[in-house]
Amino acid sequence: MRGLRAVIAAISVAAGSWVGLHPRDEPAPAVASEVTPKHAPAFDVPELWPHVETANAPGPLPWPRLNPEADMAKAWRLAEGPNRRPGDRRKLVTLTFDDGPFPETTPRVLELLEEYDVRATFFVIGRYLDGDDERARASRAVLRNVVEAGHLVGNHTYDHALLTTISRTQVLEQIDRGAASIERAIGKRPILFRPPFGGLDAFGQEAVQARQLDVLLWSVEAKDMQRDDTQAMFSDLVRQLVYNEGGVVLLHDIRWTSVKILKKLLAYLDARRYDPAHPNREGYAIVDLPTYLREVEASPPKRGARELRAAAKKAKPRERGTKSAKPAR
Repeated sequence: MRGLRAVIAAISVAAGSWVGLHPRDEPAPAVASEVTPKHAPAFDVPELWPHVETANAPGPLPWPRLNPEADMAKAWRLAEGPNRRPGDRRKLVTLTFDDGPFPETTPRVLELLEEYDVRATFFVIGRYLDGDDERARASRAVLRNVVEAGHLVGNHTYDHALLTTISRTQVLEQIDRGAASIERAIGKRPILFRPPFGGLDAFGQEAVQARQLDVLLWSVEAKDMQRDDTQAMFSDLVRQLVYNEGGVVLLHDIRWTSVKILKKLLAYLDARRYDPAHPNREGYAIVDLPTYLREVEASPPKRGARELRAAAKKAKPRERGTKSAKPAR
């Protein structure tokens, strides 16, 4: 692999936030003035850190690395969640938020998550964290609040560039510069990575694999960056959660419409939550990402699992009658 060297190790989770190694002191890169993604000139890849085995990384438990090869097809399948075993009536849900932090909306998201005692994962844009202006300082403070509240932080690149449409040098810059911005803000380097738009080609996969990053995608989304009808988007989320029997939910913490959807979604899931006192009743269990991944590790999703579930549900009404029964007119 051209231009790639041995890189930082996988690191584990402690105290509800990413545990990083070797804080960096390099000055912040220049900040673009536009809010929309913009490709900055190529920069030198920073000096790399010595390898540390996952088992030796700090944290109470080793991080469940389910896709060290950063295979995108596998990443999409893993996001569907565990293959539910006989007798397991839980429908696992984990929440993720992209494109922040925003000083206006992210704090409200944190308030809602705290109200329902939910721990989520935030994939942030590095460029928002750089600079000495008031907004950049506020964004860094918000991200520190995210960590202090026990949520996880992942890398969503430096300025949300579509990695499949830029040069190889720019791909490396987007990943490394985004990670460095996050580390400067919270003192810890993320081990989770979500490519913008879910787009990552073979070179990007090699870069992520070399950095020992875990790619997390999603299985349930509202397309809340493209629409404004909160009720329609909420209904779409519910339909997907019912069909998928849970999943990794993608929302964005940068729009007020998304905050309204989150409020509806948390109330919906809470009203239908799984109750261990009644294990025979189906219900939703909102879990943090480590719990979700460990459940996937214990019972990996099967290929075509969603299609098999859908076919089984369609077959159930026919099973109630006899072959000779005819529908009433």
